[in-house]
Amino acid sequence: MPPIDLLPAGVGLIVLLLLVGSTVALLVRFLPVPYESVLAVIGLIVGVALGRGELPSLGGSLILFVLLPGLLFEAAFRLSWGLLRQNLVAVVALATVGVALTTAVVGFLGHWVLGLTVPFAILLGAMVAPTDPVSVTALLHKLGMPDRLVNLFEAESLVNDGTGVVVFTIALAATTAGMYAPASILLEFLRLAGGGVAVGLVVGFALSLVTSRIDDVRVELSLTAVAAYGGYLLGDLLRVSGILVVVTAAIVLGNLGRPHGMSERTQHAVDVFWDYVAFVLNTAVFVLIGLAVPLRQLVAEPAAVALGVLIALIARAAAVYLLLPPLSPLRLHVPLRWQHLLVWGGLRGAVAVALALSLVGQGGEYDQVRGLTYGVVLTSILLQGVTIGPVARAVLGGRGTAAA
Repeated sequence: MPPIDLLPAGVGLIVLLLLVGSTVALLVRFLPVPYESVLAVIGLIVGVALGRGELPSLGGSLILFVLLPGLLFEAAFRLSWGLLRQNLVAVVALATVGVALTTAVVGFLGHWVLGLTVPFAILLGAMVAPTDPVSVTALLHKLGMPDRLVNLFEAESLVNDGTGVVVFTIALAATTAGMYAPASILLEFLRLAGGGVAVGLVVGFALSLVTSRIDDVRVELSLTAVAAYGGYLLGDLLRVSGILVVVTAAIVLGNLGRPHGMSERTQHAVDVFWDYVAFVLNTAVFVLIGLAVPLRQLVAEPAAVALGVLIALIARAAAVYLLLPPLSPLRLHVPLRWQHLLVWGGLRGAVAVALALSLVGQGGEYDQVRGLTYGVVLTSILLQGVTIGPVARAVLGGRGTAAA
């Protein structure tokens, strides 16, 4: 337990965070700027003012174990299975083959253009492969874009967060071993990712069954928290992907346990509770992202950062434009205009920063890879995040129905 004199400071920090989040949420109603981008800028300014070029390694654990499970659960719990079913093949393709392709393209270009050794170039690819379009989906909702398009953004991000962390884990081990064995890598990926989905299904169906047998708002709210944080910890304990455990459990609970096991009163309470939790966690995540970015390091190496950003965008484009067009003959068509938006809206965020923070103190090429990752995250949040509204209007036009 921390010393008692530290507690007021901690409480004060929470209060300040809530005040900042509430103020920004009110201000962005009158500004064409995503809420999350403004928070990242505030964190960046505070970090520079305090002279903190780096957060302690706790930052990565804080995001992965405290902030991320709640955010993942809230987003996955709201996913409509009806819409997800239409997007399922595209989501799986982008979140598996797409993550691998993004990692490979960044690895190749990172080695060839940036001069990184192959293991570290691949590590960089794994770190920037997961997308985090929180601000994008919020804006698309506000602009009245097609529900299926918003669902595609959300679902792909939720799944590739899990597969991206799996690929990162494998790539990080390879930087030490200095070699890649394709067969063992594939088996390890299937074990971590497939195990996460399997455990998530068990957790989701089990909690849906329990929910259908009781009618107590407080208990059912508690069970959703158990699914989010208990599911993540269970996945970690069983050495499978905790992220995929949470996402899978939340989808099952949201589409089975919620409509069939919860009263209207409980459903309303759960929705309000998790909506507020997501607001608080998003505020913390994006302020933390701003604080984590070592601005002085990025300013000192602008050319490398710019090339890293361009490489990440090229890799994202390769994954989207190579994987989605072949789905058209299968009646799983993803319109070309939507593909353009998926490329530009493939922001990097919380997961990439958490993975970068986990490498603090390693030194050598690890520091170079971390700096490039921070640059990609910051640029995507500030450039792509701020411009996604005009880009969506230009690409889709009107309410986006023409692209459907």
